[in-house]
Amino acid sequence: MSVTIDQSIVEQFSANVHMLAEQRMSRLRSTVNIESVTGESFARERIGGIDAPNQVTTRHGDTPLNNTPHSRRWGFITDYDVADLIDRQDRVKLLISPDSMYAMRHAGTMGRGVDDAIISALGGSAVQGKSSGASSVALPSAQKIAHGSTGMTIAKLIQAKEKLDAAEVDEFLPRFAVMGSRQIRDLLEDDKVSSADYNTVKALVRGEINEYMGFNFIRSERLVVGEIAANIRECYVYAMPAVTLGIAQEPTSVASPRPDKRMAQQIYTYGSWGAVRLEDEMVVQVAASEA
Repeated sequence: MSVTIDQSIVEQFSANVHMLAEQRMSRLRSTVNIESVTGESFARERIGGIDAPNQVTTRHGDTPLNNTPHSRRWGFITDYDVADLIDRQDRVKLLISPDSMYAMRHAGTMGRGVDDAIISALGGSAVQGKSSGASSVALPSAQKIAHGSTGMTIAKLIQAKEKLDAAEVDEFLPRFAVMGSRQIRDLLEDDKVSSADYNTVKALVRGEINEYMGFNFIRSERLVVGEIAANIRECYVYAMPAVTLGIAQEPTSVASPRPDKRMAQQIYTYGSWGAVRLEDEMVVQVAASEA
């Protein structure tokens, strides 16, 4: 028997690649209005209403002129990219072609970036005025529900719905509730949500909450935790027109060799976008404790 046969043993590697868990695409893009943008900023005009009609007290009197309120809010475009290299020397040692996998991962990265911009617009300050640097408008305290040292509760959702209804937000507009996995758990453990008497979609049977109280539920782990206080997550309920997402460049991937990197293949993904909250009354921030 040859004592050198071990030199012919082939090392076996799996050609299958396990993709680690991540949020692959944007979950919030379809919940807001989208506008194509050219330039570094975009403005959305807002027209308010007149509270009550004029009462006519004289015959043939002068026609009064009312002042219809106009305002303008601004969104700002930010450029984003992500890139990686695949050396030619490494490529010949691999049993897989990682190009498409890198592009898929990059698409997920960009999608999460879009969600971050929307979340920032929901709870952050919006620039308002004739020019793009006029004034900054924070989400009013009246549009915020305190955590009260409790997680997500039915009472908080009822209060959020009341705020939207009281502001005359059209109930026929799509409404969304964005919260984390901990808040979904809080609701799933609530008998009122899991009971068929309260929720026709039978959330516990399906393992998820789909629609309840007029809200379409979306899970996101991108929501801010700890800004209000430790272990407090900022969740949101809102109507679709509340935020406009401006897209100057759709996320796009390009694969090309880099002569300056010994002809390594570069997978490069880029995009440009920004978001702005248009109407404060269409957004309610719901704080939930995760302590």
